[in-house]
Amino acid sequence: MDRETKARYNGIVKCVGIHGKKDLNSLFESITAENKKLDEFHFVGHSGMYGPMYGTMQYPEQYSPYELKNLRIPFAENAKAYFHCCRSARWFAPFFAGQFNVETFGYYWYTTFSSDRKKYKPVRDDSPSVYAAGCIGKKSHGVIGSIKKYTGATLEQMRSFQPKQENADSTYNPVAELYDKVFRDIKVRKDEWNWIVKHLPANKDIVVADIGCGNGALLNELSPRIKSGIGLDISSGILERARNFTKARLKAEGGEEIPNLEFRQLNGPKLPLEDHSVDVFLSMLSFRYLDWDPLMDEIKRVLKPGGKVMILDMVTVPAKWHEFPQLLKSKIIMYTQRFTEPVFYKNLKRLVNDPAWKEMLKHNPIRAEHEMKWYLESRFPDKKVEKINVGWNSCILAFDSGNIANIKDIYLTYP
Repeated sequence: MDRETKARYNGIVKCVGIHGKKDLNSLFESITAENKKLDEFHFVGHSGMYGPMYGTMQYPEQYSPYELKNLRIPFAENAKAYFHCCRSARWFAPFFAGQFNVETFGYYWYTTFSSDRKKYKPVRDDSPSVYAAGCIGKKSHGVIGSIKKYTGATLEQMRSFQPKQENADSTYNPVAELYDKVFRDIKVRKDEWNWIVKHLPANKDIVVADIGCGNGALLNELSPRIKSGIGLDISSGILERARNFTKARLKAEGGEEIPNLEFRQLNGPKLPLEDHSVDVFLSMLSFRYLDWDPLMDEIKRVLKPGGKVMILDMVTVPAKWHEFPQLLKSKIIMYTQRFTEPVFYKNLKRLVNDPAWKEMLKHNPIRAEHEMKWYLESRFPDKKVEKINVGWNSCILAFDSGNIANIKDIYLTYP
């Protein structure tokens, strides 16, 4: 630290070990109570796509977007925040900069510790200096990345994000029409559909809630198998598509005076549902967007005794050697579908290449495998996440919670 920086700090530098979110909340509260301000905030630790992770692998914690929007940090004018943790530059640092109006720094790749500040060099007991830095490696680039790292890969410089006021629509509203055309038949997602059918209770007298229901295609396909369904989504435009989808289906089938599906808009982590009113909660390719602990606490409230949660989502992770047979199978199915489902792939290409879709993904990135796996398996200790589809750098995870009564207590910290 140079003299100018020391003078700016008035000689006060705090190094504090943080175990959970409550510890960090208490630290900010104590600084505020002392009428002091933070000129710089540095976090060194583990993280996922949505920011720093606290706690342990057995019970990991993350601030949800909802919690961050309600968090009060006593930053000084022209303060800076540094997140020396994996992939913090992808979503978290830009979000943090805009939320707290401070210049924020992060790494695009996974972090490591090096005894050299420019190229990766392993740290030894006699290393005079240790640097936290971003670097490619096994988690980001598989075996090739690991080889490059241990042969002296160049370390990544921290990326800076300036505060800026954005009014961008991060929902699916801008892409509602394109999305609706792609997923008119949800069964094109064969692996996910087959898994849902296998794990859905055989009893047709059940109420199903679909969180992140999109255009309602999944609930409409499940309609004959259930008593009733409730679609929940934050995007008003996509909900309108869901209602129209249902009306069109009923009309084509001869019409029902009272459909067994309805659609409601979400607003924050509270569910617009009565206590003990739902048998099964579904979330297909939407769980990544949600405020996990606040939402899971709500799910506990709304599920009937014996109810359960079924989650399917895409996560980022390089394929492992032993997964190559499953990878090959997934690729064969995908390329076969290009010929058997040409309209689907044509519409899918239009969707993923649309600028509005790419902008939406900046605000709603795909999670890392360990984020979702650690979270779900810690909240339901006797249940394991399944991997039902494998790609080169991503996969589809599936999770059946079983009886909601088996959920571990959630230590909520949000207001």
